Amino acid sequence: MSRHIRRWFVQGEQRGLAERRRDATRMEIAAAAAKLFAAAGFEATSVEDIAAAAGISVRTFYRHCEAKEDTLTPVLTAGIRDFAANLAARPAAESAATAVHEAFVECLRQDRYSDLVSTRELFVILASVSGIRARWMVAAHDLADDMRPHLAERAGLDPAGIESMLLSHMVIGALTVALEYWVTCDPADSAAPADVGELAASALSVLRLEFDRSPGKA
Repeated sequence: MSRHIRRWFVQGEQRGLAERRRDATRMEIAAAAAKLFAAAGFEATSVEDIAAAAGISVRTFYRHCEAKEDTLTPVLTAGIRDFAANLAARPAAESAATAVHEAFVECLRQDRYSDLVSTRELFVILASVSGIRARWMVAAHDLADDMRPHLAERAGLDPAGIESMLLSHMVIGALTVALEYWVTCDPADSAAPADVGELAASALSVLRLEFDRSPGKA
Protein backbone atom coordinates (compact mmCIF):
# COMPACT_ATOMS: atom_id res chain seq x y z
CA MET A 1 0.00 0.00 0.00
CA SER A 2 1.44 3.36 -1.02
CA ARG A 3 2.10 6.15 1.44
CA HIS A 4 -0.61 8.30 -0.17
CA ILE A 5 -3.23 5.55 0.12
CA ARG A 6 -2.30 4.90 3.75
CA ARG A 7 -2.63 8.61 4.45
CA TRP A 8 -6.06 8.63 2.77
CA PHE A 9 -7.27 5.74 4.95
CA VAL A 10 -5.90 7.34 8.12
CA GLN A 11 -7.54 10.66 7.28
CA GLY A 12 -10.82 8.87 6.59
CA GLU A 13 -10.66 7.06 9.93
CA GLN A 14 -9.83 10.30 11.70
CA ARG A 15 -12.78 12.06 10.06
CA GLY A 16 -15.06 9.19 11.04
CA LEU A 17 -13.84 9.30 14.63
CA ALA A 18 -14.23 13.08 14.74
CA GLU A 19 -17.79 12.81 13.44
CA ARG A 20 -18.68 10.17 16.02
CA ARG A 21 -17.24 12.31 18.79
CA ARG A 22 -19.15 15.32 17.50
CA ASP A 23 -22.39 13.34 17.36
CA ALA A 24 -21.80 11.95 20.85
CA THR A 25 -21.19 15.43 22.25
CA ARG A 26 -24.33 16.78 20.60
CA MET A 27 -26.39 13.94 22.04
CA GLU A 28 -24.93 14.65 25.49
CA ILE A 29 -25.96 18.27 25.09
CA ALA A 30 -29.43 17.18 23.96
CA ALA A 31 -29.77 14.84 26.95
CA ALA A 32 -28.75 17.54 29.41
CA ALA A 33 -31.02 20.12 27.79
CA ALA A 34 -34.06 17.84 27.67
CA LYS A 35 -33.76 17.00 31.36
CA LEU A 36 -33.31 20.64 32.35
CA PHE A 37 -36.13 21.90 30.13
CA ALA A 38 -38.48 19.28 31.58
CA ALA A 39 -37.48 20.02 35.17
CA ALA A 40 -37.05 23.79 35.19
CA GLY A 41 -38.60 25.02 31.96
CA PHE A 42 -36.99 26.39 28.82
CA GLU A 43 -36.83 30.04 29.88
CA ALA A 44 -35.32 29.26 33.28
CA THR A 45 -32.58 27.11 31.77
CA SER A 46 -29.44 28.91 30.62
CA VAL A 47 -26.75 27.85 28.19
CA GLU A 48 -24.41 27.76 31.18
CA ASP A 49 -26.77 25.32 32.93
CA ILE A 50 -26.84 23.03 29.91
CA ALA A 51 -23.07 23.13 29.42
CA ALA A 52 -22.46 22.31 33.09
CA ALA A 53 -24.94 19.42 33.02
CA ALA A 54 -23.33 18.06 29.84
CA GLY A 55 -19.85 18.35 31.35
CA ILE A 56 -18.56 20.75 28.70
CA SER A 57 -17.50 24.38 28.55
CA VAL A 58 -19.78 27.12 27.25
CA ARG A 59 -17.31 27.59 24.41
CA THR A 60 -17.72 23.93 23.44
CA PHE A 61 -21.48 24.32 23.63
CA TYR A 62 -21.39 27.11 21.06
CA ARG A 63 -19.22 25.03 18.76
CA HIS A 64 -22.12 22.60 18.48
CA CYS A 65 -25.21 24.80 18.97
CA GLU A 66 -25.84 28.38 17.94
CA ALA A 67 -28.50 28.74 20.64
CA LYS A 68 -30.29 26.64 23.21
CA GLU A 69 -33.16 26.21 20.73
CA ASP A 70 -30.76 24.02 18.71
CA THR A 71 -30.01 21.59 21.53
CA LEU A 72 -32.71 19.06 20.67
CA THR A 73 -31.99 18.99 16.93
CA PRO A 74 -29.99 15.71 17.23
CA VAL A 75 -33.07 14.09 18.78
CA LEU A 76 -35.19 15.28 15.85
CA THR A 77 -32.64 14.07 13.31
CA ALA A 78 -32.39 10.66 14.95
CA GLY A 79 -36.19 10.44 15.05
CA ILE A 80 -36.33 11.06 11.30
CA ARG A 81 -33.84 8.27 10.66
CA ASP A 82 -35.72 5.87 12.94
CA PHE A 83 -39.11 6.55 11.37
CA ALA A 84 -37.82 6.32 7.80
CA ALA A 85 -36.01 3.06 8.59
CA ASN A 86 -39.08 1.59 10.28
CA LEU A 87 -41.26 2.54 7.33
CA ALA A 88 -38.84 1.02 4.82
CA ALA A 89 -38.82 -2.21 6.84
CA ARG A 90 -42.60 -2.69 6.82
CA PRO A 91 -43.98 -5.58 4.71
CA ALA A 92 -44.52 -4.61 1.09
CA ALA A 93 -48.12 -5.87 1.17
CA GLU A 94 -49.18 -3.36 3.83
CA SER A 95 -51.22 -0.35 2.82
CA ALA A 96 -49.69 3.09 3.14
CA ALA A 97 -51.81 3.91 6.21
CA THR A 98 -50.97 0.67 8.02
CA ALA A 99 -47.26 0.93 7.23
CA VAL A 100 -47.07 4.53 8.45
CA HIS A 101 -49.00 3.78 11.63
CA GLU A 102 -46.93 0.72 12.48
CA ALA A 103 -43.67 2.58 11.77
CA PHE A 104 -44.84 5.38 14.06
CA VAL A 105 -45.85 2.98 16.84
CA GLU A 106 -42.51 1.20 16.52
CA CYS A 107 -40.72 4.50 17.14
CA LEU A 108 -42.76 4.92 20.31
CA ARG A 109 -42.04 1.35 21.31
CA GLN A 110 -38.30 1.78 20.77
CA ASP A 111 -38.40 4.91 22.96
CA ARG A 112 -34.68 5.53 22.53
CA TYR A 113 -34.83 8.61 24.78
CA SER A 114 -36.57 7.02 27.75
CA ASP A 115 -33.50 7.67 29.90
CA LEU A 116 -33.76 11.40 29.18
CA VAL A 117 -37.40 12.35 29.65
CA SER A 118 -40.74 10.70 28.97
CA THR A 119 -42.16 10.77 25.46
CA ARG A 120 -44.85 13.17 26.61
CA GLU A 121 -42.34 15.50 28.28
CA LEU A 122 -40.22 15.53 25.13
CA PHE A 123 -43.12 16.47 22.88
CA VAL A 124 -44.41 19.05 25.36
CA ILE A 125 -41.05 20.78 24.97
CA LEU A 126 -41.12 20.44 21.18
CA ALA A 127 -44.65 21.81 20.94
CA SER A 128 -44.49 24.60 23.52
CA VAL A 129 -41.16 26.32 22.84
CA SER A 130 -41.54 28.35 19.66
CA GLY A 131 -37.89 28.18 18.61
CA ILE A 132 -37.71 24.43 19.13
CA ARG A 133 -41.10 23.93 17.52
CA ALA A 134 -39.85 25.73 14.40
CA ARG A 135 -36.98 23.27 14.18
CA TRP A 136 -39.42 20.39 14.70
CA MET A 137 -41.46 21.60 11.73
CA VAL A 138 -38.32 21.76 9.57
CA ALA A 139 -37.46 18.21 10.64
CA ALA A 140 -41.02 17.10 9.82
CA HIS A 141 -40.70 18.60 6.35
CA ASP A 142 -37.43 16.72 5.84
CA LEU A 143 -39.07 13.51 7.04
CA ALA A 144 -41.88 13.92 4.51
CA ASP A 145 -39.27 14.10 1.76
CA ASP A 146 -37.41 11.06 3.12
CA MET A 147 -40.52 8.89 3.34
CA ARG A 148 -42.01 9.95 -0.01
CA PRO A 149 -40.37 7.17 -2.10
CA HIS A 150 -41.59 4.50 0.33
CA LEU A 151 -45.15 5.82 0.34
CA ALA A 152 -45.17 6.30 -3.43
CA GLU A 153 -44.16 2.69 -3.99
CA ARG A 154 -46.95 1.40 -1.75
CA ALA A 155 -49.53 3.67 -3.35
CA GLY A 156 -48.42 3.11 -6.94
CA LEU A 157 -47.52 6.76 -7.41
CA ASP A 158 -44.66 8.53 -9.15
CA PRO A 159 -42.13 9.39 -6.39
CA ALA A 160 -41.40 12.68 -8.16
CA GLY A 161 -45.04 13.55 -8.78
CA ILE A 162 -47.27 16.02 -7.00
CA GLU A 163 -49.53 13.26 -5.65
CA SER A 164 -46.72 11.52 -3.76
CA MET A 165 -45.47 14.87 -2.44
CA LEU A 166 -48.95 15.71 -1.17
CA LEU A 167 -49.37 12.24 0.31
CA SER A 168 -46.13 12.34 2.31
CA HIS A 169 -46.78 15.83 3.68
CA MET A 170 -50.39 15.01 4.54
CA VAL A 171 -49.25 11.95 6.47
CA ILE A 172 -46.62 13.88 8.42
CA GLY A 173 -49.15 16.64 9.05
CA ALA A 174 -51.60 14.12 10.49
CA LEU A 175 -48.99 12.59 12.80
CA THR A 176 -47.81 16.03 13.92
CA VAL A 177 -51.35 17.13 14.77
CA ALA A 178 -51.90 13.88 16.69
CA LEU A 179 -48.78 14.52 18.77
CA GLU A 180 -49.66 18.17 19.39
CA TYR A 181 -53.19 17.26 20.44
CA TRP A 182 -51.91 14.50 22.73
CA VAL A 183 -49.61 16.80 24.70
CA THR A 184 -52.40 19.33 25.26
CA CYS A 185 -54.56 16.71 26.97
CA ASP A 186 -54.48 16.42 30.75
CA PRO A 187 -53.06 12.98 31.67
CA ALA A 188 -55.19 13.06 34.84
CA ASP A 189 -58.38 13.35 32.79
CA SER A 190 -59.90 9.89 32.43
CA ALA A 191 -61.58 10.99 29.21
CA ALA A 192 -58.30 12.10 27.63
CA PRO A 193 -56.68 9.78 25.08
CA ALA A 194 -53.82 7.97 26.80
CA ASP A 195 -52.40 6.25 23.75
CA VAL A 196 -50.81 8.51 21.15
CA GLY A 197 -50.66 5.51 18.83
CA GLU A 198 -54.46 5.35 18.79
CA LEU A 199 -54.60 9.09 18.13
CA ALA A 200 -52.24 8.63 15.22
CA ALA A 201 -54.46 5.89 13.80
CA SER A 202 -57.48 8.17 14.09
CA ALA A 203 -55.64 11.02 12.38
CA LEU A 204 -54.49 8.78 9.54
CA SER A 205 -57.99 7.37 9.09
CA VAL A 206 -59.25 10.86 8.27
CA LEU A 207 -56.92 10.89 5.26
CA ARG A 208 -58.55 7.70 3.90
CA LEU A 209 -55.27 6.24 2.72
CA GLU A 210 -56.47 2.67 2.28
CA PHE A 211 -55.81 2.53 -1.44
CA ASP A 212 -53.39 0.84 -3.78
CA ARG A 213 -52.79 1.95 -7.34
CA SER A 214 -49.70 -0.15 -7.90
CA PRO A 215 -49.53 -2.23 -11.12
CA GLY A 216 -51.63 -5.36 -11.05
CA LYS A 217 -53.81 -4.20 -8.18
CA ALA A 218 -57.47 -3.34 -8.52
